[in-house]
Amino acid sequence: MPTQRMVLVLLVLVAGAVLAMRTKRDNCKSEKLRELVLETVGIYPHQYSYQAKYLKQQAEERFGFWWSAVIVSERGGYGMSAVYDQYKNTSCEMMLFDTYYWIGRTC
Repeated sequence: MPTQRMVLVLLVLVAGAVLAMRTKRDNCKSEKLRELVLETVGIYPHQYSYQAKYLKQQAEERFGFWWSAVIVSERGGYGMSAVYDQYKNTSCEMMLFDTYYWIGRTC
């Protein structure tokens, strides 16, 4: 029985952390892009250049061409993988663990 309570407490804490993270500069209406950002953070924690490259590659594989990704940490680290074009129509912007993530479609 104590393990069920611990699991419940853990779930409540995680839900509270997710809500707190989503309130800071979260302008991501696409759940699929949000899931992609979270997946990337899990695969390459604190490796911003790898995260940016992975975000761009996965977005292009899953949703088509012309994606760009920018990641800037509060400590000054950054990663960027960009495709430049004159059009913009889709983007996701969010803060996770004091790091700003932006992924957008540029066509």
